[in-house]
Amino acid sequence: MNRLIRILVCSVITVSAFAQDKSLLVIGDKHFSVGEFNYIYNKNNALTLEPVSKEDYLNLFVNYKLKVEEALAQGYDTLSAFKKELNFYRNELAKPYLSDKKAEDEVIKEAYNHLCYEVDASHILIELPKTPSPEDTLKAYKRIADIKRQLDEGADFEQMVLKYSEGPSAKQSNGHLGYFTAFMMVYPFEKAAFNTPVGEVSKITRTSFGYHLIKIHDKRKNRGEIQVAHIMKAYPYKASEIIQNQSKIAIDSIYRKLQEGASFDAMAAQFSDDKQTVGNNGQLPWFGTGQMVPEFSEAAFSLTENGQISKPVKTKFGWHIIKRIDVRPIKTQEQSREDILQKIRRDERAFAGKQATVKRLKKEYAYTVNAKDLLKLEQLTLKYSKGEKAGLVAQLNKAALKPASFGDRIVTSKYFADKGFSFALPAEGLSKADFEYIWNACIEQELLDYEKANLERKYPEFNYLMREYHDGLLIFEISRKEIWDKASNDSIGLMNFYHEHSTNYMLDEHFSGTLYYCKTKKNSKDIKKMLRKTPNLEKNDLSSDLADGVLIKEGRFFQTDEPLLDKQVWKRKANISTTDYPYLITVGQKVEKTLPPLEEIKGQVISDYQTELEKRWIVHLKEKYKPVLNTFAL
Repeated sequence: MNRLIRILVCSVITVSAFAQDKSLLVIGDKHFSVGEFNYIYNKNNALTLEPVSKEDYLNLFVNYKLKVEEALAQGYDTLSAFKKELNFYRNELAKPYLSDKKAEDEVIKEAYNHLCYEVDASHILIELPKTPSPEDTLKAYKRIADIKRQLDEGADFEQMVLKYSEGPSAKQSNGHLGYFTAFMMVYPFEKAAFNTPVGEVSKITRTSFGYHLIKIHDKRKNRGEIQVAHIMKAYPYKASEIIQNQSKIAIDSIYRKLQEGASFDAMAAQFSDDKQTVGNNGQLPWFGTGQMVPEFSEAAFSLTENGQISKPVKTKFGWHIIKRIDVRPIKTQEQSREDILQKIRRDERAFAGKQATVKRLKKEYAYTVNAKDLLKLEQLTLKYSKGEKAGLVAQLNKAALKPASFGDRIVTSKYFADKGFSFALPAEGLSKADFEYIWNACIEQELLDYEKANLERKYPEFNYLMREYHDGLLIFEISRKEIWDKASNDSIGLMNFYHEHSTNYMLDEHFSGTLYYCKTKKNSKDIKKMLRKTPNLEKNDLSSDLADGVLIKEGRFFQTDEPLLDKQVWKRKANISTTDYPYLITVGQKVEKTLPPLEEIKGQVISDYQTELEKRWIVHLKEKYKPVLNTFAL
């Protein structure tokens, strides 16, 4: 009775202590909460076909934490390989928290909507230098604005292209770009083109190349992708009419032969000048709009049936005969999502989610600008940017300015000097636009770094997830040492375990050999006759007629495995009326209950030995760390 009272008193004290710190488990001076347990339990239980109760899972949770504690005690968390791998996972897990998902989803939706269509357009370009000054920008804008005014007053677009447009397309094709879809032009250009109605000219659009005016000739649904083969008779770029005509005569001759029934594959192999495809019957990779020269693409997509062959088609590369192999429509938005995301990361759309996040963080952390210090920072930067970078950095460090702050962080001129100039300064120095770009980039990065450093504090689910990765990596490494490697390398211990647990590996009495099931008596007689000459008769040894009437099985067969075998070997009754193979011939012998050699079942024995080593290890860890549980908290 006194013992029971002591236990009850201890329980009350323990429950009271846990109630104060809301702990479920204590190992040494470390407390593990009910919240963490529930997170791990719910996550893992959702992934299993056989969920377990919280009470049953609690023992797994304790063992899990004991292994982590031992790994920490042995210093696994201090290894550079562990730190590097954990940091990699943290960077990957942090990405969704550092980009606004709603903004990202909107960008994906817009990109897919663009992918569903193709736009035929021409443009006028007024170019800008790579690092334009305000004067450059203003000058270019005035020129494009004047062109826009003339167009609005009725000027002919093509004539304006010839008169004013800069860039290669102006001379090569009068500014005509042909059909294109999403991701084939820089994003601002693409967006302006898709947002402008057919027959109209876009608003003035700025890209990294300069200022554009875009005229939309046509819009049509995306035709998907097509796969074709071709036979080509090539001629050099800008070849004379004589050479081009020679290629035309050759391609016409090939086309006539195809019309008379010649094999396309054979003609491609024999006559095509495209050496990259000739070994594959002229077959080209799948392509969509804009991925081939327009003449080739339009001819290919005009074919309406698989196997259909085009008339000779002229491109700047030569003459072609095109054979349609197959077509496929564009994928759904969900199917395209990952591909779209990969492409978005390579253009200006990548900043949409980031910019939305930066905007939120500025508000959340009360981002404040000290206008006076920011102006001084700009003046110093522009003043010293024509010299050596070291001189600029020294001046910014010396200034000790505090142009911005947020949260508990002050952005100093020293930070700007350290983070803003990872590049060589241009000989002409930095412009005001350059300063603004570098300053904004530094602020964005500082806000994102600040947010990233505080993810565990702000988001409990991220904290649990990081702890799960942290603990999982530790457990993997220490388990490899304490269990997996030990079980594989400890040959004496493995042999001892095998003999100590031999009853677990005993094979019941069985038949070892080959079974020949036959459909008819004749099949049975034929097999018996052949077995006299060839004891190890295989399916390949049988004629096709005999093989159709015989079923061969080889291996170990235990009682109840094969009814006909039961009847022959163990004299058990067998129902043979339902089988298509009622006649059985056996080659082999009955084997008494026996222990197979270790090498034969080594994989199974190692697995069992690992389980045994883990049990012993857990007992040792419980004795070492003495975990305390509060089951009343569940």
